[in-house]
Amino acid sequence: MSCATQTFTGVSQARFNCLVQKAQGEGINITGNIGQVTSDGLTIRWSFNPVAQTLELQCMGKPFFLSCGIVNGKLHDAVDECP
Repeated sequence: MSCATQTFTGVSQARFNCLVQKAQGEGINITGNIGQVTSDGLTIRWSFNPVAQTLELQCMGKPFFLSCGIVNGKLHDAVDECP
């Protein structure tokens, strides 16, 4: 079951790079501005537009015991932690 797409504005290249580094620190390999990755039962899709400075994140699949609210909250927190 997929969750609602979250769209973040004002995401610079430096901020996106910070998010990529955070993900890599968790063992999640993000490559490119658009893609999808699966790790620990979660499948996350991303689309970063450096010109418009927007980032879309969407959980495409998750374990049944995790709610979309929890997953989207964690994604939102990760974006907020990068300046």
